Amino acid sequence: MDRLVATLPDSVEELCLVRLGILVRRLTAWPYVLRLGRAIQRASDEATRDGSGLLQSDRMIVGPGHFVVLQYWSSFEALEAWSHRPPHSEWWKGAVERMRTKSDFGIYHETYLIPRNGLESIYLNAPPVGLSAFGPTAPAVGRMTTSRDRLDRRAGRP
Repeated sequence: MDRLVATLPDSVEELCLVRLGILVRRLTAWPYVLRLGRAIQRASDEATRDGSGLLQSDRMIVGPGHFVVLQYWSSFEALEAWSHRPPHSEWWKGAVERMRTKSDFGIYHETYLIPRNGLESIYLNAPPVGLSAFGPTAPAVGRMTTSRDRLDRRAGRP
Protein backbone atom coordinates (compact mmCIF):
# COMPACT_ATOMS: atom_id res chain seq x y z
CA MET A 1 0.00 0.00 0.00
CA ASP A 2 1.29 3.45 -0.95
CA ARG A 3 1.45 5.83 2.04
CA LEU A 4 2.43 9.41 1.24
CA VAL A 5 2.35 12.72 3.04
CA ALA A 6 2.25 16.08 1.28
CA THR A 7 3.46 19.48 2.40
CA LEU A 8 3.11 22.99 1.06
CA PRO A 9 5.52 24.17 -1.62
CA ASP A 10 8.37 26.22 -0.10
CA SER A 11 6.96 29.39 -1.68
CA VAL A 12 3.70 29.14 0.31
CA GLU A 13 3.83 30.33 3.93
CA GLU A 14 0.08 30.43 4.53
CA LEU A 15 -2.38 28.38 2.50
CA CYS A 16 -5.60 30.14 1.53
CA LEU A 17 -8.36 27.54 1.27
CA VAL A 18 -11.67 28.62 -0.26
CA ARG A 19 -14.91 26.68 -0.25
CA LEU A 20 -17.41 28.03 -2.78
CA GLY A 21 -20.90 26.55 -2.62
CA ILE A 22 -23.83 26.80 -5.01
CA LEU A 23 -27.31 25.78 -3.86
CA VAL A 24 -30.16 25.23 -6.31
CA ARG A 25 -33.37 26.45 -4.64
CA ARG A 26 -35.80 26.04 -7.56
CA LEU A 27 -35.86 24.08 -10.81
CA THR A 28 -35.66 27.31 -12.83
CA ALA A 29 -32.06 27.75 -11.64
CA TRP A 30 -30.66 24.54 -13.13
CA PRO A 31 -29.71 25.86 -16.59
CA TYR A 32 -28.10 28.95 -15.08
CA VAL A 33 -26.25 27.00 -12.38
CA LEU A 34 -24.87 24.56 -14.96
CA ARG A 35 -23.57 27.48 -17.08
CA LEU A 36 -22.15 29.13 -13.96
CA GLY A 37 -20.39 25.88 -13.00
CA ARG A 38 -18.76 25.68 -16.42
CA ALA A 39 -17.68 29.34 -16.18
CA ILE A 40 -16.16 28.73 -12.75
CA GLN A 41 -14.30 25.68 -14.08
CA ARG A 42 -12.91 27.63 -17.06
CA ALA A 43 -11.85 30.49 -14.78
CA SER A 44 -10.20 28.05 -12.36
CA ASP A 45 -8.33 26.30 -15.15
CA GLU A 46 -7.10 29.66 -16.46
CA ALA A 47 -6.06 30.88 -12.98
CA THR A 48 -4.07 27.68 -12.44
CA ARG A 49 -2.32 27.97 -15.82
CA ASP A 50 -1.55 31.69 -15.77
CA GLY A 51 0.21 31.84 -12.40
CA SER A 52 -2.52 33.80 -10.59
CA GLY A 53 -1.83 31.81 -7.43
CA LEU A 54 -4.50 29.11 -7.71
CA LEU A 55 -2.70 25.87 -6.91
CA GLN A 56 -5.57 23.37 -7.16
CA SER A 57 -9.34 23.45 -7.68
CA ASP A 58 -11.63 20.51 -6.96
CA ARG A 59 -15.36 20.26 -7.72
CA MET A 60 -17.74 18.17 -5.64
CA ILE A 61 -21.40 17.31 -5.45
CA VAL A 62 -22.40 17.51 -1.78
CA GLY A 63 -26.06 16.60 -2.19
CA PRO A 64 -29.04 17.19 -4.46
CA GLY A 65 -28.62 20.68 -5.89
CA HIS A 66 -25.59 21.46 -3.69
CA PHE A 67 -22.25 21.88 -5.45
CA VAL A 68 -18.90 22.87 -3.95
CA VAL A 69 -15.62 24.07 -5.40
CA LEU A 70 -12.66 23.69 -3.05
CA GLN A 71 -9.70 25.85 -4.05
CA TYR A 72 -6.15 26.01 -2.73
CA TRP A 73 -4.54 29.45 -3.19
CA SER A 74 -0.92 30.42 -2.59
CA SER A 75 -2.07 33.42 -0.52
CA PHE A 76 -5.10 35.49 0.36
CA GLU A 77 -3.59 38.37 -1.60
CA ALA A 78 -3.45 36.23 -4.76
CA LEU A 79 -7.10 35.19 -4.32
CA GLU A 80 -8.21 38.76 -3.69
CA ALA A 81 -6.34 40.15 -6.71
CA TRP A 82 -7.79 37.46 -8.99
CA SER A 83 -11.34 37.88 -7.70
CA HIS A 84 -11.45 41.60 -8.53
CA ARG A 85 -10.80 41.16 -12.24
CA PRO A 86 -12.48 39.30 -15.12
CA PRO A 87 -13.57 36.60 -15.56
CA HIS A 88 -14.46 36.24 -11.84
CA SER A 89 -15.80 39.76 -11.46
CA GLU A 90 -18.07 39.29 -14.50
CA TRP A 91 -19.73 36.03 -13.51
CA TRP A 92 -19.94 37.15 -9.88
CA LYS A 93 -21.89 40.31 -10.83
CA GLY A 94 -24.20 38.23 -13.02
CA ALA A 95 -24.80 35.71 -10.25
CA VAL A 96 -25.58 38.41 -7.68
CA GLU A 97 -28.03 40.05 -10.09
CA ARG A 98 -29.71 36.69 -10.76
CA MET A 99 -30.07 36.06 -7.02
CA ARG A 100 -31.61 39.54 -6.55
CA THR A 101 -34.14 39.15 -9.35
CA LYS A 102 -35.05 35.46 -9.23
CA SER A 103 -33.85 34.10 -5.86
CA ASP A 104 -33.80 30.61 -7.34
CA PHE A 105 -30.28 29.70 -6.23
CA GLY A 106 -27.79 30.72 -3.58
CA ILE A 107 -24.02 31.06 -3.29
CA TYR A 108 -21.72 31.03 -0.31
CA HIS A 109 -18.00 31.04 0.22
CA GLU A 110 -15.76 30.35 3.17
CA THR A 111 -12.11 31.33 3.34
CA TYR A 112 -9.59 29.68 5.66
CA LEU A 113 -6.01 30.87 6.16
CA ILE A 114 -3.83 27.99 7.31
CA PRO A 115 -0.25 28.57 8.47
CA ARG A 116 2.37 26.15 7.18
CA ASN A 117 2.63 24.41 10.57
CA GLY A 118 -1.17 24.12 10.87
CA LEU A 119 -1.85 21.44 8.29
CA GLU A 120 -1.04 17.82 7.77
CA SER A 121 -2.02 15.18 5.25
CA ILE A 122 -1.77 11.51 4.43
CA TYR A 123 -2.70 9.66 1.24
CA LEU A 124 -3.20 5.89 1.30
CA ASN A 125 -3.34 4.33 -2.18
CA ALA A 126 -4.72 7.62 -3.50
CA PRO A 127 -3.85 9.39 -6.73
CA PRO A 128 -2.68 13.01 -6.45
CA VAL A 129 -5.63 14.96 -4.99
CA GLY A 130 -5.89 18.09 -2.87
CA LEU A 131 -2.55 19.11 -1.39
CA SER A 132 -0.74 16.13 -2.94
CA ALA A 133 -1.69 17.38 -6.43
CA PHE A 134 0.57 20.44 -6.06
CA GLY A 135 2.70 20.03 -2.94
CA PRO A 136 5.85 17.99 -2.45
CA THR A 137 5.21 14.41 -1.30
CA ALA A 138 7.25 11.94 0.72
CA PRO A 139 6.73 8.45 2.12
CA ALA A 140 4.75 8.30 5.38
CA VAL A 141 7.33 6.61 7.59
CA GLY A 142 8.58 7.13 11.14
CA ARG A 143 7.18 10.32 12.65
CA MET A 144 5.11 10.91 9.53
CA THR A 145 2.71 8.03 10.27
CA THR A 146 0.37 9.85 12.71
CA SER A 147 -1.50 13.15 12.53
CA ARG A 148 -0.21 14.09 15.98
CA ASP A 149 3.40 13.73 14.86
CA ARG A 150 2.88 15.41 11.48
CA LEU A 151 1.46 18.39 13.40
CA ASP A 152 4.21 18.16 16.02
CA ARG A 153 1.60 17.79 18.82
CA ARG A 154 3.31 15.21 21.04
CA ALA A 155 3.12 15.83 24.80
CA GLY A 156 5.74 18.25 26.05
CA ARG A 157 6.02 20.08 22.70
CA PRO A 158 4.47 23.52 22.21
